[in-house]
Amino acid sequence: MEFKIQMTLSPLTRFLLKAGVIYIIWYLMYDYYLLPDGRLDAFLSLSGVNLAGGILNIFGWDIYSESRVLAITGTNGVEIQNGCNGLELIGLYMGFILSYPGGTILKRVMFLSGGIILLFVANVFRIMLFALSIYYVPTFWEQVHIYSSYFIFYPIVLTLWYIWTTMSDDDLLLTPAVK
Repeated sequence: MEFKIQMTLSPLTRFLLKAGVIYIIWYLMYDYYLLPDGRLDAFLSLSGVNLAGGILNIFGWDIYSESRVLAITGTNGVEIQNGCNGLELIGLYMGFILSYPGGTILKRVMFLSGGIILLFVANVFRIMLFALSIYYVPTFWEQVHIYSSYFIFYPIVLTLWYIWTTMSDDDLLLTPAVK
């Protein structure tokens, strides 16, 4: 007599397990490869500073920019270090989109690409906000630095996650249930 135990996991459990594995892989890859290599962090920081400086210059501010430092002339400026260039948040965003069930591969790739670009643009805006806050309200620099993620990044990421769940659920509704 043979007993077969069939274990089925709930969709929530599968999602949480998949997300956990993806986040562990992401952080291991970041800590042991991307961070020591530094090229991706440098690219995000340098391009963010250059774009933010260029936009501020277009709007009439006299800008000083060198490497990862952006300043409005006459101020100390801000240095965009690893950890402040949006890469960790991009990894968090990607982990959710890759973990959540549903959606075609093409739809997933397009949504990931669009979200990454949107987060990069938001980080450019954030760098501009840093430079302007040092110029106009230097006493509040610390608060702007600490809380800017809560007002810029997190609403964007949460909105994108919500949109993805509704978009990918449409695909889940169209697939027949397997019993």
